[in-house]
Amino acid sequence: MSHEMSFNHEEELLTLFDEEENEVLYRKMLEFHHPGFNKDYIILAEEGNFNDDDEEIELIPMINVPDENGDGGKFLPVETDEEWDMIEEIVNTQMDVPEE
Repeated sequence: MSHEMSFNHEEELLTLFDEEENEVLYRKMLEFHHPGFNKDYIILAEEGNFNDDDEEIELIPMINVPDENGDGGKFLPVETDEEWDMIEEIVNTQMDVPEE
C-alpha cells in the first residue's frame, strides 16, 4: 500500500453548475490523493478569473468522489478544518511557482 501522494498538475477545463444551475467553466489546477484522509482532492479556479492579471485567483478545493465505476463522480465541499489546513499546505508547496 502506497503512502506517497501523487499530484496531477495537468490543467483541464471542467464545466460545473452553480446553485442557480448556471454553467461555470473551471480550470483544474491540481489533483491529488491524500492517504491520511483516503480521499481524492481537486483544486479548481474559475476560468473567468484568469482574464484579470491584477486579481488574485480564488482556488476552490473540492473532494472528488468517484462513482461505482471508479470514474469521476461528483465534487463535494471540504468541510473539516484539518482538511482545509492540509489543502492549504499542499497548495502552498505544490503551486508556489516562482515567477520568472
